[in-house]
Amino acid sequence: MVENLIEKMVIPSKFQDENGQLRVNELLKSYQELEKKMSHMVQVPTEDAAPEEKQAFYRRLGVPETPEAYQIEVKNELMASDPEVNQYLFNLGFTNKQVQAVYDLAAEKIMPVIQDLAQEYEASHQRAALVQYFGGNERWCEVSRQIAAWAKGHLPTQVVDAMATTYEGVMALYNMMQSGEPGLMRSSLSSEEILDEEGLKKLMMSPKYWREQDPATLKKVSDGFRRLYPGSNS
Repeated sequence: MVENLIEKMVIPSKFQDENGQLRVNELLKSYQELEKKMSHMVQVPTEDAAPEEKQAFYRRLGVPETPEAYQIEVKNELMASDPEVNQYLFNLGFTNKQVQAVYDLAAEKIMPVIQDLAQEYEASHQRAALVQYFGGNERWCEVSRQIAAWAKGHLPTQVVDAMATTYEGVMALYNMMQSGEPGLMRSSLSSEEILDEEGLKKLMMSPKYWREQDPATLKKVSDGFRRLYPGSNS
């Protein structure tokens, strides 16, 4: 019966002699080599294995000794390595490469969604304040159309886009539209500190204002509008 089974098997040529007969010694030798390789493979510990056995298994896989030893490159400036997350991944037996992949996916897929939601929330908050100031949604829609039409003909697009993101910026645009082109404001400030509307426009066209959001430049523009249009923040 065994002979019949062997006859039906497709035997590799290295296990056959010149007459096509099975070379038992070669087959046995190959099996012993395979058994030796299998004995050196990493054995996955069972659920009830001792902690030391599990730790040794994780070390062989490349898991560091502690979660603090993970070397993580955070690729989003709004993210940071989180000790709780690292501890959780460490308990699951994640290698450094796997943990890095988790952070990379978060930076690539999750953070853009969170940022979009945050921007939408802030935009909604700013719009609600404008609707309240102008006495209702219908009135605000009309005013916003007027502001957009006026700003298009008087200010660079990038300046309008920057100002339109905040309540204060929109109110400044609204007051600029209503009051026309005011001259220099009389003030106790020195001549270097006084900005007329044209000066503010030039300042807002600076990359420090609309691109870099430089705090000192933002404050200068904001203070300038408050002096030119005292009611813009009411």
